[in-house]
Amino acid sequence: MTEENFKKLGRRLGDLSDLPEELRAELQITKTDELENQIIEVINESYEGMANIDEVIVGIYRKYNDIQKRQFLANKMYRMAKTGLLYSVKGRKGVYTTKEELESYYTSKKN
Repeated sequence: MTEENFKKLGRRLGDLSDLPEELRAELQITKTDELENQIIEVINESYEGMANIDEVIVGIYRKYNDIQKRQFLANKMYRMAKTGLLYSVKGRKGVYTTKEELESYYTSKKN
């Protein structure tokens, strides 16, 4: 198992909204972990692996009918980047990617 796979351990469940409440109650996943999965899914499925905070807010609402506070979501995405679940795009404030190769996308475009 690679370090990358180890970091994803327990976070590979994806969207749990299709599961019955009785089953979700048996899981030890927190609401925050579910939000992490939602953020990753929205960025990948709706925005081709790169999105800013506004796009994620709208994407979560459209896909999950859930309203997130901007500051809470920004803090969450920042922490996800610090733990390697997301990558902060260099040269763009508030833009995140799920693909490491896109992390330097904007800085490489300038050169």
